[in-house]
Amino acid sequence: MGSANGLASAHGKQPLFSFGVISDVQYADIPDGRSFLGVPRYYRHSIFVLKRAVQKWNDQKKHEFVINFGDIVDGFCPKDQSLNAVMNVVEEFENFNGPVYHMIGNHCLYNLPRKQLLPLLKIPSINGRAYYDFSPSPEFRFVVLDAYDISAIGWPQDHPSAIEALRFLQEKNPNADKNSPAGLEGLERRFLMFNGAVGKQQLEWLDSILQEATELKQKVVVGCHLPLDPGASSKEALLWNYDKVMGVIHRYNCVKVCLAGHDHKGGHSIDSRGVHHRVLEAALECPPGTDAYGYIDVYDDKLLLTGTDRMASTDMQFNLNQTFEKNSIKGCD
Repeated sequence: MGSANGLASAHGKQPLFSFGVISDVQYADIPDGRSFLGVPRYYRHSIFVLKRAVQKWNDQKKHEFVINFGDIVDGFCPKDQSLNAVMNVVEEFENFNGPVYHMIGNHCLYNLPRKQLLPLLKIPSINGRAYYDFSPSPEFRFVVLDAYDISAIGWPQDHPSAIEALRFLQEKNPNADKNSPAGLEGLERRFLMFNGAVGKQQLEWLDSILQEATELKQKVVVGCHLPLDPGASSKEALLWNYDKVMGVIHRYNCVKVCLAGHDHKGGHSIDSRGVHHRVLEAALECPPGTDAYGYIDVYDDKLLLTGTDRMASTDMQFNLNQTFEKNSIKGCD
């Protein structure tokens, strides 16, 4: 992707703004381990990846904010250490010279209930829900979704969201272990307990935000811990109702990029409507001495992710789907 950088500087085009990105730190003060699939995980090292990221973002002196894509502490973190571990990671983020926007992931919720977690992460919340939006410039709006709005984790067991999630899993996943995809085919492999869904109220909120962004001629970047496109992610990592969320997003032409975490290997796709989906590589899976974080330069016509080490750089051009939009609008007339 170096040539893209070269081109940008050759034309002297400055980004509108830039921001830092990192995902799945999953820190815990425990020995290294492996995922269910046998991929090594470096629980103690991951906080050093974050420290180096914050140092680098501060040194670059150009980032308006940072977005963390969730899972800051690992589920194997001993429960009596959960609060301290979350606070230690949050402190590292707070060393960044600017705002940090967090989203919740399943591992965060294994450690602390929502009512404790959301204030620590300074997530604006109504009734314990963790979705919000912000506009760093008049031209752009960022929408952060709560992927565990309907979820069997993080809510009290008698909460309607937990009850709905358990009923849903009972219906969709016949396994005794609801985190096992055994026997589930294709896209149905996403119906696992460590995933979740966006509820009806949040879908309506998303629709109203995208309508407003369209009226204001804003381009929108969506952030969600869980990926929203099968082309960018393993089937087991997708949001339960990613299709419904994308149904709302595709009603409008304002959303250009959807960014996510959760699927540690990372991925990139462009969906049938020209929306980019970029799943970020996990800090947790960096062997000592390696890193996975980056920053995104935002232009009128693209997002340019410059990754460090294990995070791949990605040039996400919008202009191709602008012709697509014109055609699609003609098609609707």
